[in-house]
Amino acid sequence: MTETNPWLAAIQTDEPQPVVDEVPDQQVVSWQPGQVAAPSVPGGLRTAPCQGDGRLWVVAAHGGAGATTVARLLDAGDAGQVWPAPRSGSVSAVVVARHHLSGLRAAQAAAIQWASGVIPGVHLVGLILVADSPVKQPKELAEFQRLVMGAFPAVWHAEYVPAWRVQDPWESNVPRSYKKVLSQVGAAFERKTP
Repeated sequence: MTETNPWLAAIQTDEPQPVVDEVPDQQVVSWQPGQVAAPSVPGGLRTAPCQGDGRLWVVAAHGGAGATTVARLLDAGDAGQVWPAPRSGSVSAVVVARHHLSGLRAAQAAAIQWASGVIPGVHLVGLILVADSPVKQPKELAEFQRLVMGAFPAVWHAEYVPAWRVQDPWESNVPRSYKKVLSQVGAAFERKTP
């Protein structure tokens, strides 16, 4: 008995078919404002005119983020919880947030606000996530953290420094890993300078 398998006969062709007709172009992320719709919910950081000559501004995504410490260590402008609004031209900014759920949410809101284009004249350098404790971040936050990090052109992780609870960071030894983060932020700013 020689029967042909109807399933095999249906898929056999004389000429091989191409696997892919055309390779789609890769999408390039350009990190330019105006790429997403403006937030429809109230809130977000307000804007204020820049005071001083700082071209790199450190923006706190929320209170207690550690932005003032980062600004002093970087010798940059401390914008507080405000987007710097240049009187003319543009400035660069790095956002600082704590490495916990509310900090990540605040960083996400800041990124959405910037990406919507409602923050004119600000070049976003990246995000510094400051550890909120010496223990490792909970696994439950990993997926949300990846989502938030994807909204920034660069992300740096600054460790928790127990000594800074009892003394000012600028009056103590800055850990090598923290110096590395500050150096990388400075280098990213130099590349991003308008």
